[in-house]
Amino acid sequence: MPGLTFDELDGLTVTAADWWFNLRASNTEPLLRLNVEARDEETMAKVRDEVLAIVRG
Repeated sequence: MPGLTFDELDGLTVTAADWWFNLRASNTEPLLRLNVEARDEETMAKVRDEVLAIVRG
């Protein structure tokens, strides 16, 4: 996808111009950890919800 970078060093990190997220397995618990940062709360919530929909898919 244009404008996105992907890194698999520690889980999956996807970076765009105004947001990024990292999704990885926890080292201490049987679960996935999702961290999302964005320029504003609305963008963060949108990215979070889209990633969670894919994961829960």
